[in-house]
Amino acid sequence: MLRRLTAWILALAALSAAMPARAAVCVTGPGFAALVDESGEILADDALEDAFVVREGALYAAGSRGDYRLYDASGVVVCDEVFDMIRDAGDCLIFRRGERFGAMDLGGSVMVAPVWTQLASNGAGGFLALDGDPLDDGPDGIIFIDADGEIRRSAVSVAGGLTDVSDGRMPYMASDGRWGAVDAEGREAIAASWRWIGAFSGGVAAAEGESGRGMIDAEGNAVIEAGYSWLDRGETMIAALGAEGVDVFAPDASALRFSLSGEGLQCALTGPYLSVSSAEWNRLYDAQGALICAADAGSAFYPGLDGQFILAEGAWGEACQRLIDADGTPVSDALQRILPLTGGRYAWLKMPGTAYYSADLGGVQKSWDYGAARWGLMDGEGNILTGAEYVEISVAGADRLLLRTEAEIILSDPDGHAVRRWPATGEAPNS
Repeated sequence: MLRRLTAWILALAALSAAMPARAAVCVTGPGFAALVDESGEILADDALEDAFVVREGALYAAGSRGDYRLYDASGVVVCDEVFDMIRDAGDCLIFRRGERFGAMDLGGSVMVAPVWTQLASNGAGGFLALDGDPLDDGPDGIIFIDADGEIRRSAVSVAGGLTDVSDGRMPYMASDGRWGAVDAEGREAIAASWRWIGAFSGGVAAAEGESGRGMIDAEGNAVIEAGYSWLDRGETMIAALGAEGVDVFAPDASALRFSLSGEGLQCALTGPYLSVSSAEWNRLYDAQGALICAADAGSAFYPGLDGQFILAEGAWGEACQRLIDADGTPVSDALQRILPLTGGRYAWLKMPGTAYYSADLGGVQKSWDYGAARWGLMDGEGNILTGAEYVEISVAGADRLLLRTEAEIILSDPDGHAVRRWPATGEAPNS
């Protein structure tokens, strides 16, 4: 195990040392893809059909579907391994070739050959795996692979496959539909007696028992009694809804922060905030219980960036959404739709509609022309940076956006200024 961990640390250090100051950006279009730097210069000369980020600023997958290779942020192929799909598992990369899964370290060296029907990093240099069909009706025994590649079969079987391992625990469903958890080596840590167990973080996880939802610790002991009809966990709080109202706890379940009494309430976590609604109102609270914003029933709150949020007060398609600062101050005009991007930037929608009278609905309705919908760019202060002229706006990197029209794919800076343009005609970019 020590040898494997040491090799992984050295690979991570080498990767960090070799990482260029300017990260790669994935540009994709009809039938082509490119890895470029932030100035739009081509990094990889290979003919590519698809590309996506594996680890931002460090690793990218590119090639054709079913025939990807791993590239670093300079556009250099990291290894000869070819795969169908790959994902960042934190301390390693899990990849699929055909119908089998394997693992490689961050330097592209294969740690586990792709022979398993499922594979999950245990976060401690080893892996949990399956060799049976996780989609059939029968349970599959968990297999533990240590950091030296030694294999040991666990006494625990799962139905429905593996889940992710976090905090040294992997929740699993047994053949009778009950949930338990195993430790990082596949040994039973919590008996399969729960109706459901979520992912562990900070030593606790959400769990559902016969009387409702609560939180448990790594040994299965209740830290928030399971009696709530709804419970959700975010970075700033745990919110739970019961018959008498809402209880809000610290994110590690260590303390009750505040409660809101009332019957018939509905709740949702909205970024760092809690949205609570009744038949008459909708309110947004921070993690300490301070009221941030109050609105009428039928309104909705959506997460923004950097503590901001989006308030929608009206029917879909109407100009009814506003960007709101963390102190509850509106910072934008009413727009038809606002979507958070990155770096304090938002996309805003302009979509034409036609009014008509509906006898069935008993009033004037609007028919929206989705094909004519166009997006513009706005900053976090509500300033319009570009007009609504793009079919799509997406994040291309930490400091780059992709703006698409019918004719062009545009790599832009955060203010919408073009860095490089490509025709949206299926022609591969070239240097």
